[in-house]
Amino acid sequence: DVWLMFIFGVFGYLLRKLDYPVAPAVLAIVLGPLAEASLRQTLISGQGSAAVFLERPIALTCFFFALMLVLYPVYQHFTRKKANAADA
Repeated sequence: DVWLMFIFGVFGYLLRKLDYPVAPAVLAIVLGPLAEASLRQTLISGQGSAAVFLERPIALTCFFFALMLVLYPVYQHFTRKKANAADA
């Protein structure tokens, strides 16, 4: 228990030093178990196939926007890098 507390303390310290916001972490802690239960229920109803998440238009739209939110910082990194190389 002490080691676990130490590891989470170091993790929290690093998050605070790197200026990560607290709200997304709290939201993940609160909504994580609900999302996991819903994921399990959906996979059971879809007989284990992950394609059930892409069959409905609303789910496909949500998946697309989530993918864009994940890939946007990568795109920004490469465009900034390219712009900095052009300036040099």
